Amino acid sequence: MGQWMDGYLAKLERLLQENLAGGGPERQQAQQALGKLSVRERIGHLTDPGSFEELGALVRDGRPPFDGRERPSPGDGVVMGFANIQGRPTAVYALDFSVMSGSLGDQAVWKLNDLTKMAGQMGVPLVGLIDSAGERISLKDGDSGLNGLGELLKNTCRVSGIIPRITLLLGPCTGVLAFLPVLSDFLIMGRETAFLWLGGEKSTKDGGRAGFHMERSGQCDLIAESDEAAIEQTKRLLTYIPPNCWENPTWVDTGDDPERREEALLEVMPDDPKFTYDIHEVIEKIVDRGEFLEFKEDFANHLVIGFGRFGGLTAGIVANNPDELSGILEPDSSDKYDRFMNFLDAFNLPLVTLVDTTAFPPGDRWERQGVIRHGAKLLHSYAHLTCPKITIVLRRSYGGANIVLGCSRMFPDFVYTWPTAEFAPTGPETVVQAVFHKELARAKEQGNFDQVYQRYLGVLQEQFSVLNLAKTWTSYYTTHEVIDPRDTRPRIARALRLTSQKREELPLKKRSIKPA
Repeated sequence: MGQWMDGYLAKLERLLQENLAGGGPERQQAQQALGKLSVRERIGHLTDPGSFEELGALVRDGRPPFDGRERPSPGDGVVMGFANIQGRPTAVYALDFSVMSGSLGDQAVWKLNDLTKMAGQMGVPLVGLIDSAGERISLKDGDSGLNGLGELLKNTCRVSGIIPRITLLLGPCTGVLAFLPVLSDFLIMGRETAFLWLGGEKSTKDGGRAGFHMERSGQCDLIAESDEAAIEQTKRLLTYIPPNCWENPTWVDTGDDPERREEALLEVMPDDPKFTYDIHEVIEKIVDRGEFLEFKEDFANHLVIGFGRFGGLTAGIVANNPDELSGILEPDSSDKYDRFMNFLDAFNLPLVTLVDTTAFPPGDRWERQGVIRHGAKLLHSYAHLTCPKITIVLRRSYGGANIVLGCSRMFPDFVYTWPTAEFAPTGPETVVQAVFHKELARAKEQGNFDQVYQRYLGVLQEQFSVLNLAKTWTSYYTTHEVIDPRDTRPRIARALRLTSQKREELPLKKRSIKPA
């Protein structure tokens, strides 16, 4: 090798060593004191050993700093490239808080722009690890950073539905940059370290923290107790979803017989319909190995969403939880359902719906919150689903929920019901009060109210029962088959196999317009 090459290689090696050092030992130690991994450690835990190929390592911030103080800017604060995660090619980027507090500089944003476009073109998932104070302030060309950020947000939206986008928020993220993690398909936040805030003063002590965005805003999908836990959640999540919208998720040999009958399902539902039960008991008994990855667990928890497998096949599960607010569909749970079903459809993942709900709640409180328009979003989205759709009605399917949960002529692929199922425009108790109010008033005067009420209620429950309605195949309320609850898992597994090659086309149009 000639001496002239030695000089170039020495300079390259020096720049690469600067990159590995990040913002220097003191800044790295400050991160460790907060219980955080360094940016290189995060990427090392996330990716397969030796698979990370970095891009943009020599990039530096060439603009003068706002306060005149020069600071090291290896990689302009972003480490990014391509790697394998459990053997799957993935685009990965991480903002390094040790470099100018992870602030997003002019060069860094263009790096992320290119990586986002490349991930979309190559059809690989995009995983981002964010730990940033927000956009970087500069004296010169101050608008170029915002121009780059605007294009990054546009490109992030453009690859939506083409590739899965997962963000791990492991530190702060403020200002306009706060839109980036929320635009992703799944947001995982560190319980003690993550902070997401658009701007202005904090309204509460915990505003912006992971718990706030899980329980209040609904913008967080999973909470992790540490950086390592967030990374493990990401790896688990990636096993359920395909790398892009043109491929199917990988079949996983879970060792759980798809034809397994579950005797314990006979004991889940209480004899008296006035009593509730936890839908998690049903889910855990029917999915492979009882493994269920739930999202937004503490937001609108009367609706449960997440991933499970049936005979090794991935499915998204949406289930009313009677144990919480009778499993109603109010604005928050409607939004939770709407976003998840659209993700499933984008990546052709089956939707399995477990139904037991008293439907949309009536009353002034809910009308003020826009319960109708939120419900209309569900109607619009479900009407456009082309992914496999399998519905299991466990008990109640009342009112508009009957439609948006795929129980009727919205054309789910299969509708199965337990013999306990009831289909009605509203609860039979309400119908008794509305239709027989005169008879009930007379019975109250005569002292036999309970007897008369129960007689009318029994008549209506018999009329609304699926065991009666299923006798008429063309009825508005219908089912493909009433099944023994113990056969729920085998029925779902068979339906997933039958619909795995399903093709359903929508009318040709530029786009549909969702209700506001």
